[in-house]
Amino acid sequence: MSTQPKVGVIFKSYEPMSSIQKYAAQTEASGCTGGFWIAEAYHWFRKYGHEARGCFATLAAASLSTKTIPIGLGITSPYMRHPTIQASECNAIDELSGGRFIMGIGAGKVGTEYLDLDMKKYTPVKTHKESVDIIRGIASGEEFAYDGELFKCDMPAVDRKGRGLRTNIPVYIGATGPFMQKLGGRDFDGLLLPGLTSPGFTRYARENCWAGAEKTGRRLPDDFPVGGVILAACNKDGAKAKDATRSYTGTYVINKLRNIKNDVILSSSGLPDETWEPFRQAIAEGTEDNVTHLVTDEMMRAFTVISGTPEECLEITQDLVDAGLNLPLLEVVGASEADNLETIRLFGEEVLPKLQPGA
Repeated sequence: MSTQPKVGVIFKSYEPMSSIQKYAAQTEASGCTGGFWIAEAYHWFRKYGHEARGCFATLAAASLSTKTIPIGLGITSPYMRHPTIQASECNAIDELSGGRFIMGIGAGKVGTEYLDLDMKKYTPVKTHKESVDIIRGIASGEEFAYDGELFKCDMPAVDRKGRGLRTNIPVYIGATGPFMQKLGGRDFDGLLLPGLTSPGFTRYARENCWAGAEKTGRRLPDDFPVGGVILAACNKDGAKAKDATRSYTGTYVINKLRNIKNDVILSSSGLPDETWEPFRQAIAEGTEDNVTHLVTDEMMRAFTVISGTPEECLEITQDLVDAGLNLPLLEVVGASEADNLETIRLFGEEVLPKLQPGA
């Protein structure tokens, strides 16, 4: 059965608030039914000259600049805030947006490096499972007590439905490894894949997600959301667009080699392992912040980085959709605010109308 894709736009929360509001408004005007999303940026991004802003405040700005499209968080880390606080923020943004919010949680490796956590105790699967249980329980408005291995709470009831508030806010999981992807199939409302998601990695993740659901007797619908963060720049000048995504691709490769212990992200691109040797050498020499020159057009195409002319962007996006990515989230990375708005506008005018359903 074919599934009509929903394309969204995602920015990290290091963008200026005024720009976020413009990007959100343009996303809605361009007909991106996948919505406008924010990924929480941590102070780690100051290495690249960016200033982090809180994801929920940023989402509030986006909510006030739109009226109809989903507003998504893709993602924040459950290690950064207690689940009861996550739920409070979640409920606030859902109310502000008029019931359009999608909550997203994931490990957030570059954020957790600031925390003194016993990761043998706070394992990702356990932490995310208990977090989603508490977030959903609080959103329901029903009285409940939770006594988990990691988190506990005693929550009185409140009539959320009577106040016109949603009681079933969707929660998606950001998942890189197979155990987290299987958890997504068992217990979450959608799956979000990391930067450098390729068609091969999409198929790998879907297989894990559906296997996790099957193990517990859950049947996922054909349109179960499978999203992925995809670097994007669209311009009539294809070379300009490719240059805009090149440095960000290098940063993602370094992050995967250094922080994410899942070689499938790189190997599923179809590129040979020796491709990454210069990047490993840069990490060893301490020059990992200067690897843009190592990123080739072939490498970006293998990772289905959506950059180039509208025609090229359509072809690349279609490859992802055909692999089962029914919620591509365009991480727009132009050289300026005007370039970013142009990418979103061109996608709405010249890519989305020609995008076909995936199998």
